Amino acid sequence: MNLSKAPEQGIMYALYTDRVEYRPYKKEELSEDDIQKHLLELHLFDDSTEYRIIQSEHGEIENVISDENMPHDDIYCEKIYTLKENDEQSGEQDLCVEVVNYLTYDENDLLLIRNYRLKEVR
Repeated sequence: MNLSKAPEQGIMYALYTDRVEYRPYKKEELSEDDIQKHLLELHLFDDSTEYRIIQSEHGEIENVISDENMPHDDIYCEKIYTLKENDEQSGEQDLCVEVVNYLTYDENDLLLIRNYRLKEVR
């Protein structure tokens, strides 16, 4: 894990064997030791870049994904609305995140989603 590759601040989406965390973060407040305990997947993202760690049976897979370093023919964005844990829809402003899908076409003009990243919506 190399948190220096992550955006300075943004949203943390972390999947652990015993819980899920989805919250704002600042890089200087993160501790690699605390994050790695029981970690399955980690997504640290802002509005332009995502730092991703996935634990697999072959080891740790680490990626930094942005529009500049991901080859694509087109982009498709989806907006997903989120709720806090045990929260019903309330009068508060809806929280949301975007999923940026990187699309390419193969030699048969079939559309493929090559990769994706999470995007903070401000």
